[in-house]
Amino acid sequence: MTLRTLLQLQFLYAGLGLLFNWASFWAALDSGQPLTSTPPAQGALAMTLYGLCLLPGYFGAHLTYRWLMGAAILVLGYGGVVKHVLLLQSSPELYSSVAVGAAGIAINVFGLYLNARAALGMFRS
Repeated sequence: MTLRTLLQLQFLYAGLGLLFNWASFWAALDSGQPLTSTPPAQGALAMTLYGLCLLPGYFGAHLTYRWLMGAAILVLGYGGVVKHVLLLQSSPELYSSVAVGAAGIAINVFGLYLNARAALGMFRS
């Protein structure tokens, strides 16, 4: 996979995360409950910051990009995958449905895969 393709997929992940949090915001306005346990504004901020962390890759600062993706694995892997799996099992009432919780986890597993490829340098310049 080329770096360009990887970055495009990572921006797609960030966009999916933003859309999911936008939908969660509107669900909270409509029903009083967001889609998941993550406050929508916090989730949207995390995805925006993540998107900014992709910029070094576009500008050729590969080592910085790889380190940032390593950090993203820790932060988003825990907050976006592990935390939600544990909460979905122990407190499913924090989610609008198990399917919505699983969708959020799936989005973050996609991002985790991409971040692992980036952090390990599994791309062609």
